[in-house]
Amino acid sequence: MLHPGGITLTKQVVGYCAFAPGAKVLDVGCGTGMTVEYLHTACRLAAVGVDVSPVRLRQGRKRAPDLPLIQAAGESLPFADASFAGVIAECSLSVMQDAAAVLVEISRILVPGGKLAITDVYLPASTLAAGYMNDKQLKKMLAENGFRIIIWEDCSAFLREFVAGYIMEHGSAAELWPCTIAPKTKVGYFLLVAEKWKAKG
Repeated sequence: MLHPGGITLTKQVVGYCAFAPGAKVLDVGCGTGMTVEYLHTACRLAAVGVDVSPVRLRQGRKRAPDLPLIQAAGESLPFADASFAGVIAECSLSVMQDAAAVLVEISRILVPGGKLAITDVYLPASTLAAGYMNDKQLKKMLAENGFRIIIWEDCSAFLREFVAGYIMEHGSAAELWPCTIAPKTKVGYFLLVAEKWKAKG
């Protein structure tokens, strides 16, 4: 899994969300579908994955042909209103072209009371850098789209472990930008669970 924390953090996310058996859950930015496969096999959830990369989706379908993996952008999700009980975005929101538009779409497809779980990089509230949101900006966007945060945890240790392991294996972390760490920028990693509690506006 090409995200800090791997399956360990995914398990933690699913535990916090407490989805009912068979609940419909969307993985936004699913890559090759490893999380979708885990949600299906280990959690017995009706998981669906979307990603913009046809290459990564083909890799996922080759590994697990029956996985429901769809090519789509987070800013334009091909699903009906209020059709999912949960959405997971693992180290993907930070690489979307328009994170605010993605959150609008996620709010649209979630049922009232539905859960949004995000694990991603972030900057402290007083810091600004190209390619990153700070925690204040993200919390504001969530509130504007009818979400209330119920869990926020700093998981930066997973980020440090992930980057160190990647450097040991590949010699450099350059290919991981922007979902890891930019030179001279102090970046953290967080886990967030939010509940859709009202309609936008």
